[in-house]
Amino acid sequence: MTEEDKQKKVAGKPTRKIDSFLKKIARSGKVRNKEIIYGVYDNKGAPLTVRINDFFVDHSGVKIGEKSYFFHMIAVMVDAGIPVVNAIKAYGSRTENERFSRVLNTVAYNSERGMSLSDSMSRFPDVFTEVEIGVVKSGEQVGKLREMLFKLSSQVGRVHELKMKLWSAAFYPLAVLFTLVFVAVAMLVWVFPTLLNLLNEGGVEFGDLPFVTRLLVHSHEIVTGYWWAILIGLILVYGAFKLAVVTSYGAKWWDYIKLKIPVLGVLLRRVYVLQFVALIGVLIESGLPVIKALKTTKNAIPNRMFKLKIKDIIQTVNDGGKISDSASSAQFLFPPEVIEMLRVGEKSAALGSVAEKVSEQYQMEIDHSLKRLTSVFEPVLILFVGLFVAILAIAVMAPIFDLSSVVS
Repeated sequence: MTEEDKQKKVAGKPTRKIDSFLKKIARSGKVRNKEIIYGVYDNKGAPLTVRINDFFVDHSGVKIGEKSYFFHMIAVMVDAGIPVVNAIKAYGSRTENERFSRVLNTVAYNSERGMSLSDSMSRFPDVFTEVEIGVVKSGEQVGKLREMLFKLSSQVGRVHELKMKLWSAAFYPLAVLFTLVFVAVAMLVWVFPTLLNLLNEGGVEFGDLPFVTRLLVHSHEIVTGYWWAILIGLILVYGAFKLAVVTSYGAKWWDYIKLKIPVLGVLLRRVYVLQFVALIGVLIESGLPVIKALKTTKNAIPNRMFKLKIKDIIQTVNDGGKISDSASSAQFLFPPEVIEMLRVGEKSAALGSVAEKVSEQYQMEIDHSLKRLTSVFEPVLILFVGLFVAILAIAVMAPIFDLSSVVS
C-alpha cells in the first residue's frame, strides 16, 4: 500500500464518523413523521397505540402563549413577503405542540383550496377564539392582514402576560396554604398519636391539658375516626356547588359574588374592564362595526355580569344611543374615568384608538395593583404562618413540659 493510499484510509475514518453523527442529528431533529390533516387523515386501520395517541392529541389544548408567538411569527413572515399559507405551514412544521401542528396543517390545507384564513380558523373554535377569528376576517376584508396580525399578536400577548402575572401573584399564597394544610394533617395523623401515648403513660389527665392541646386531641379524633365522612362531605359540597353554578341563576350569582370579594373583587373588575376596552379597541381598529365588535367582546368576556351589561349596551347602541351613556348606569362595573374616556372617543370619532389607550393605562394600573397585593400578602402570610407554628408548639410542647415537671 502506497503512502498516499494510507493517508486516504486514515482521512476516510473521521469523515465516515462525521457523516454518521450528522445522520444521527438529522434523525433526532425529526419532530413528527408526517403531516396530519383533519378530514383527510384516517386512522381506522392504524394500530391501537396510534389511535390512542391520536385521541389524546386531538383532545389536548393550545396554550395562549403558543398562539401569541404564532400570530407574531406569521405577521413577521408575511411582512417579509412570504405568503400566509407558506408561513402557516412553516410554523406548523416547527411547533412542538402536536395538536397545534395538526390544526395549522389543516388550516393551510383548506386555505390552499380556496377557503379564507378566517373561515379555516373558525373550524377550530376550541383553539381560536371569536376575537382572533374576527380580527383576521377584518384584515382580509380591508386588505390589511399583516397589520391586523401584528395587532392580534400584541393583544394575545398582553392577555398571556396578564394571566401569567395573575397566576404568579396567586401561586405564593396558595402554596403556603397547601403546605400548612399538609403539615396540620401530618401532625394530627402521625405525630400527635405518639404524644398522646406519652401523656397517657405519664398519667396526665385530659382535663389538665392546655385548651389548645385538647382542641387538637378532638381534631385528631375527628380526622382519624371520621376521615371518610369528611371526604364524602367535601365531595358533596363540591358537587352541590358545581351543580349550582351550571344553572343560569347560580352562574350569575357566583360571578357577582366574585366581583364583591374584598380586594380581589376590585382586581377582577379591573381585569374585565381591561378586556372590554382592549377588545373593543382592537376590533374597531381592525374595521369591525361597533355592534359587531360589542357582540364579539360580549362572547369573549367570561363574567356574566359584564355579559349582561354589554348586552344592554348593544341594545342602547342599536336604539341610537352611546356606549358611554349606557355604561354610566353601571359604575360598579365601569369606573367613571373609563366612561369619560369612552365618551371622548365617541365624540371625536376615535373610539378604537381611545379604547386602546385606556387599555394601556389599565394594564399599568393592574400591574401596580398586583405589586401592592403581593407586598400586602407577604407580611400577612408570614404572620399567619407564625401563629400556626406558635399554636402547634404550644399544643405539643406545653403538655411535655408539664409531664417533665411531674416526673421531677
